[in-house]
Amino acid sequence: MRISFGFGVPGFKSKSGIQNPKLGTRNRMVAAFPLLRLARDGEEKRGGFETRKKKLGPLMHSLLMSDGLRRNAWKFPVKIAAKDRFRQITYNELNSRVNQLAHGFLSLGVRKGDEIAVLVGNRIEHLEIIFATAKIGALAIPLDIKWKALEIGSVLSALEPKFIILQEDCAQEFEKAKSLKDLHFIKSILFSSDLTYGGLLNGQSSDEPQVQVHEDDPFAVLLTSGTTGLPKGCLATHRTFVFHCINNAIEKGLGVHDTALLSSPIYFNAGRSFTLGIIYFGGTMILHERFDAEDVLKAIEQEKVTYIGVVPTMCERMLHVLESRKYDTSSLRCLAITGGKVHPLVLDGLKKNVTPNIYRTYASTDSGQMAISKPSDMDGKPNAAGRPVWCVELRIVDDNNKPVGVNKVGEIICQSPLATQGYYKNPEATNASFRDGWFYTGDLGYFDEEGYLFVAGRKKDMVKSGGISIYPLEIESVLYGHPDVLEAAVIGVPDAQWGEAVKAVIVLKSGSNIRGEDLIQFCKERLAAYKVPKSVAIVSSLPHTEIGKVNKVRIKEMVLGDA
Repeated sequence: MRISFGFGVPGFKSKSGIQNPKLGTRNRMVAAFPLLRLARDGEEKRGGFETRKKKLGPLMHSLLMSDGLRRNAWKFPVKIAAKDRFRQITYNELNSRVNQLAHGFLSLGVRKGDEIAVLVGNRIEHLEIIFATAKIGALAIPLDIKWKALEIGSVLSALEPKFIILQEDCAQEFEKAKSLKDLHFIKSILFSSDLTYGGLLNGQSSDEPQVQVHEDDPFAVLLTSGTTGLPKGCLATHRTFVFHCINNAIEKGLGVHDTALLSSPIYFNAGRSFTLGIIYFGGTMILHERFDAEDVLKAIEQEKVTYIGVVPTMCERMLHVLESRKYDTSSLRCLAITGGKVHPLVLDGLKKNVTPNIYRTYASTDSGQMAISKPSDMDGKPNAAGRPVWCVELRIVDDNNKPVGVNKVGEIICQSPLATQGYYKNPEATNASFRDGWFYTGDLGYFDEEGYLFVAGRKKDMVKSGGISIYPLEIESVLYGHPDVLEAAVIGVPDAQWGEAVKAVIVLKSGSNIRGEDLIQFCKERLAAYKVPKSVAIVSSLPHTEIGKVNKVRIKEMVLGDA
């Protein structure tokens, strides 16, 4: 089945030299923006589109991330752009410091196309660095400040950035990384307490740097949060990330009116997307270095936060705090959840105690947002991932790459201006995931008669028992319906008779003494016999990735190791 909520997407080759098998050129924007359409329509009469663009001058600017900040410095000079626990900064101040830092980078020899690794957490400096690299056409590579030396060294040696800028408490792990990997090619810049980046800003101009940057130029490499091997680096151009901003505006109303809060790591794309979108559109961004449920709820009440991005585990912790103390969260117009399935009871608790304005997104670092479930979908389609976002085309295909019908499970593939241009310095991974203009997500799902997408789980997690394909997410959804179940994960384990057998790994709510046999009976009453777990393991906790997804690789290791 093919569902299209977007534009046609022919392939192109980016200026960075990475073959882009799924993004189109300006034609996509021509369909969306009347000014561009007017310019294109006059192409034949006026000597070509590029000539017309030159005549239109600034009206035909490319889609650049740095332009949003520059414009907002003029429109909202004294408005607070961002706050962290150390300071707050206006748009005029932020743009001036970004320009000084950009000139400082140029004085060090940074040139257009050079890579700068960013080992900085949820701080205003992170925003300054990202926008400074953008203004000179350099390529930002954000890293996770929680990484240890081996992780830092492995990624840096694979991606080979020319510079790294890091906060003080990451310096020790970086030095260890240099002893483990050959990182002689990297020049490092360390924060200073006087906010001058070790004197780099001293004497630098606050004027706009005169570097020609194009919308097809690389903007950032966003690292995946995969559970196996090294993270893959997803290359995003300026245009790609501007489309992320536009998508958040169209689908969730993100804009100048918003005060947003980020407490999940800015290293992950889910948080980065709306954080940079706030700066692009002229809202106010509040940065918490780490998630603390009570601190978040206090900030929502005190700062009148309108937009917050969270993962499921964060939702559960906020509800736990609200059991003993109430906070005024009525200002929230968007609670955006990504990163995995939310327990139905948690969703109900959020609607009653936090806000009914819940938006759940189906997304990945590689693809960007693909589908969204909005508040109006919650009652009628609570288990759906939603409908495709405005600019994305989705298909469901079988193992022979043929589209399947309604309510038939297959792999979800997409074409989208939000998706990566390819995996940076990893052509093998790019060729494996992009085929014939489509990104293959590795997720299984189906569309219903009304065009809603349902995700059945990861293709690699599918259980093959007795020749029958069994989708863990369907079984997990049933288990989450049991009042004593806090968390559930379903995996396949080796079985001499069936090849694989379904096993459920369960975390019970506090005080529950239910047995595995009771949960199996619960499933028998709701599922076909071949889907019912053959065994249940009750554990104290499940391993998670850093963004809150259940880590099934670790669970399998844990279960099989105990076998």
